[in-house]
Amino acid sequence: KLQIDTIRLKLMKIASRIVRSSRYIIFKLCSSYAYKNDFYEIVANIHKLE
Repeated sequence: KLQIDTIRLKLMKIASRIVRSSRYIIFKLCSSYAYKNDFYEIVANIHKLE
């Protein structure tokens, strides 16, 4: 099982670019990011909580 620190390291400490507009903050991931699908699934689950 993964510890929370391991999950944070694999999902959050990545090469990305943050693009801000007046209404949105866009988090652009590298196309070769290995955990991209996992990251999007976690974000979707967070949105369901709102």
